[in-house]
Amino acid sequence: MLFSKPEDKAQMINVQEANNLWDLAKANYLAVELMQTWENFAHDADFKAVIKTFLTDIKKDIKTLEKELKKHGIPGPDKNRAAVNTAINTEIMMDEYIAQEFFIFAQENVEQLLRAIRTTTTNDGLRALFLKFTNKAIDRLDKVVGYLKIKGWLETPPLYPQTPAEVKETIAAGGVFHLWDHLTFRYDNISQTEIFHAFAKDPEFKALLKVGLQKTLKKQAAMLEKELERLGIPLPKPPKNFAMSDSTELLDDDYMFRILLTGIQGAAAFHAQALKQSTVEDRLRKEFKKLLCEEIGYIDEMIKFGNAKGWLHPVPQYKLQ
Repeated sequence: MLFSKPEDKAQMINVQEANNLWDLAKANYLAVELMQTWENFAHDADFKAVIKTFLTDIKKDIKTLEKELKKHGIPGPDKNRAAVNTAINTEIMMDEYIAQEFFIFAQENVEQLLRAIRTTTTNDGLRALFLKFTNKAIDRLDKVVGYLKIKGWLETPPLYPQTPAEVKETIAAGGVFHLWDHLTFRYDNISQTEIFHAFAKDPEFKALLKVGLQKTLKKQAAMLEKELERLGIPLPKPPKNFAMSDSTELLDDDYMFRILLTGIQGAAAFHAQALKQSTVEDRLRKEFKKLLCEEIGYIDEMIKFGNAKGWLHPVPQYKLQ
């Protein structure tokens, strides 16, 4: 169900894609300076090594972004300094404080890259690069949480006090909400997709909807139901069965497709928020991480499908190569 775009479109870049490149380069330049500063002030040898590893990784990303900026003729932002040294007493900053800043950076990095994926709808190669960056950023965030927990540098949020006695797993109140919120969202997604499937006319779009319904939405809903039931959390009402309408002319395929794409992009934001706040339960954080990685892959596939069908509104172009 995927289509390749015409060769002449492969080199096009829209105005937001140009901004995404510039914005990511600027953020990474700032990240390098921050990490160099943190490395100067950090005392724990292990923490210094973690910062250094992340710093090396981000510098590699900067080189890739600089090549893309040059390739598309986009003026880049001001670069970071080669080094950040200080003569100030390093005792004024505690490792725990630096770690909290590090955690916030890792969270925001994921959010920024998700915004870049959502708006990179013209150039498939550029979106593939952002997908690569995003998967790395998700792994970085997961590792940061694990490391800070080992060090005892993450505070424990309010815990859910009503888990069944046989459940030995500790879960945060926020984690309970994210599980419940995900399931209600998926129930709405199921209802909407069944309606769209009934009204869709394009056979390939109809097939795409059916696959998404059976292999993604219902499968994820079943997983979430199982988790809620195991943890003794009340389940929301399931979706009603959809009654087919006699008229299928009320909704156009391209309109339904764009609504569907917006829903998938919204799901990625749901997963990202859950991932960011799942600092207590490692197992559930892994599940939300998996959902997020899958969702950004679906966004990529849907954008390719929509472009092939001509169902995405064309974004103003930055320039033709």
